[in-house]
Amino acid sequence: MKKWKIGDKVKFLNEKGGGIITAIKDAFYVIVQLPDGMEIPYPASELIPDNKNIIFNPSVSSLHETNTDNKVVYLAIESNSAKVSIASEFYVYLYNLSDYNLYYTYSIGKNNTFQSLAHGNIQGFEKQRIKTHSVNFLKDIDAIQIQIIFYQENLFVTQSPVFETVKINEKTFSPSQFIQHPEFEKPVFIILLKDNFSLSASEIVKSQSSQNIRVHLSDVDLKKIQQLKEKPFYSTQKQSQSVRKHQDELILDLHIEELVENPGNLSAHQKLQIQLDVFQKEIHNAIAQHVRKITIIHGVGNGRLKYEVREYLKTLSEVKSIEDAPYKLYGFGATDVYLK
Repeated sequence: MKKWKIGDKVKFLNEKGGGIITAIKDAFYVIVQLPDGMEIPYPASELIPDNKNIIFNPSVSSLHETNTDNKVVYLAIESNSAKVSIASEFYVYLYNLSDYNLYYTYSIGKNNTFQSLAHGNIQGFEKQRIKTHSVNFLKDIDAIQIQIIFYQENLFVTQSPVFETVKINEKTFSPSQFIQHPEFEKPVFIILLKDNFSLSASEIVKSQSSQNIRVHLSDVDLKKIQQLKEKPFYSTQKQSQSVRKHQDELILDLHIEELVENPGNLSAHQKLQIQLDVFQKEIHNAIAQHVRKITIIHGVGNGRLKYEVREYLKTLSEVKSIEDAPYKLYGFGATDVYLK
């Protein structure tokens, strides 16, 4: 957990707003003074710095402003060692320092062929760990790719999407490319994704005419769109209900009925993929938020989900131990994970 000090400007991680820290209440709570002068206690773990202190040039030794409107999104790749040259793993984060929500896809590539490894939503002013790569894995690829679209729950100004491809070679992760950043314990490699939030100049956004759309779509594209319109879709609105947090412990229910509406429309493979996507996202969120214990309810079934969950957990250096959850509470259908 970041150690805050009196005078720090902060924003709330899970809601809009922020203020200035005026007192340290205890190890878990601080006192935040709001813009109207009111002071409130707030969990220290649910605060992020309210600043533009992001270093994009490794040669710069001090923090400096990078954007006049305090909106920026960047990709951060953190070494698992204070010495980058001996790192065995790198942690990939997306940091959204804007009031927009975003939906992202993260892919790796080789010889201009890409595979998506992670996707999901990130709220405004939220940092999320999205992937872990071993050094050997990075040697087998030659590019990473990130795509992002931006939205807000209410009325908002349309933003141009992000499509960024970063070439990877033996020099990419050299120690000289890494910097110390106040939001990370170990050195990080920073990739600026967006710092210009303005009105999109897209022709399609400006025009609602079918003629304008047809200019950009072939007959084959239009046929595919029609097929998609006729295909039954499922909703993932239940996902937030599947995660229950109790102080520094988390319960994650991976029963498909808890994750999507109308699961009967999905194949067994689709169900498993959704469950694994939710599991991977939440386990990395738990690590980033310093959760001590997470109980994963995977059920019994044919054992495939339990197997995939445990195999993935074995690849994470932050996992301290993996145990069967208490039989009286969950039978054979849950796993307790203790994090370092």
